[in-house]
Amino acid sequence: MIKFRNIPSAEIESFIGHLDNKISFLNSEFGIELKSYGNILRIAINAIQKDTIENLIERVKINKELEKALDNAGGYTIDFLGENNPKNELLEILDYLKTNLPKQEILINHLNQIDKRAIAFFDNNDIDFATKHIKNRRVDIQPFSALKKLHLENRTLVFHSFNGQKDFDLLYNLDNEVVLIVYKQEKNLYYKYLDQRKKLIEQEIKSIDRFSICGIEYQETRNYLIDVSSTINGIVSRLDDLGNRAYDGYKNECDILLNDSEEKLVYKITTNLSELYLESNDTVFTERGELNKTYKVKVGDRIRVYPKEELAVNLYQVAVETEPEIFGKVEEHSIYWKQLINEMRHKYGDELLYQKLKERGLRILPNTLASYGKGYRKFPMFNNDLRAIFKLYHLEKSDIDIDLMVRPIFKSKTTYNSTMIVLGRGLKQELRLFLKENKIGEILQKRNFNATTLKTFVDEYMPLHIVNSKDVFSENIETLDESTLQLIEL
Repeated sequence: MIKFRNIPSAEIESFIGHLDNKISFLNSEFGIELKSYGNILRIAINAIQKDTIENLIERVKINKELEKALDNAGGYTIDFLGENNPKNELLEILDYLKTNLPKQEILINHLNQIDKRAIAFFDNNDIDFATKHIKNRRVDIQPFSALKKLHLENRTLVFHSFNGQKDFDLLYNLDNEVVLIVYKQEKNLYYKYLDQRKKLIEQEIKSIDRFSICGIEYQETRNYLIDVSSTINGIVSRLDDLGNRAYDGYKNECDILLNDSEEKLVYKITTNLSELYLESNDTVFTERGELNKTYKVKVGDRIRVYPKEELAVNLYQVAVETEPEIFGKVEEHSIYWKQLINEMRHKYGDELLYQKLKERGLRILPNTLASYGKGYRKFPMFNNDLRAIFKLYHLEKSDIDIDLMVRPIFKSKTTYNSTMIVLGRGLKQELRLFLKENKIGEILQKRNFNATTLKTFVDEYMPLHIVNSKDVFSENIETLDESTLQLIEL
């Protein structure tokens, strides 16, 4: 049984309506589709912490998807849009949520007052926050990843987001009482999928065979319209298309939606030991061994940086050994695009190849292109880079044909990235366990670490930094050298 705990959302509904109209204007006038805006809005609607919204605001400010699309559409600038600028509207939504945090207030109040035994599910990034603010002993706080492992009998289940078909299928088949604490737009999404389920049932009820048996004609009773934001509907449709692995990754940390975006928010952090370039959603360790996101780091903090470069190869090998069939396809796609780039490098030479790819949307600098098809990199840095490679290699193909060709490779890239995130998350938890309790976890044991070797590893590759300054890296990420880019990407 589904119950809704509505969040007052007249202002949100109005904001989203305005955003939909401005994005629709862009699409009709210029043929522009802003995918990253939907991703950001989805995360914002899920958010219950101020830090999360502040991070999204910084991401929107550096996001150039709109500006580049306008330039490609005919050399227009963002000023040309006037009141039809969706970037300003998205920032207004984020500013409102940052100031008011309506979902946080309703969710925490409900869980602190509930008089039933309940399990409340949270994004991994919100677990510590929820544990600190929810004092009701009847409520068990769990990450989404625990849902399929827990004993749910006689428990009320509380969720504060609804994300489309996979969520509906799960909730629809639960025997528990389920409470959804959501905005109107999310509630409407649920009813959209419920309506689709009813239509499937009605197809059977209205069949000729049924009528011939009972002689009673079925009369439809549904006479309502469901208003769903076109922007939210777009990102939900993309979530519906995600493989189970990528979707589970999104459910546990919804900010991974931004991992494959065309813009990365990178911080330049100066410490007593060095300069660090960290992506805003990277995980670091506090002095006490707790996990923290880069965007939450403050001047004066003492942090240890997760050693991506030293552990990436080990993580990928764990993935291949665990699920060889899935990663056989990933490896096949990874080899294929490298073959194409190397064939064209032989055909055109480095300088002409760069020029031709740049004309077709390549974003990287020549030094980074020189690394494509070689070394550690499994997939191109940006999705547009892969499109450019296929456009040049298949000159006779239309853009529609190219999209069909690159789509499965994008999916393999997402599988690779999400798997590395999941494995990385597990390894981070094991490093946390060692830093806090001096214990060795399963993954590290398989990699032949013991307490002595791991302490040596931590001392060498995870020294304690004292943060002196932290600023958004204002230059283009493409200007970073290859070794620094590797640290950000892995």
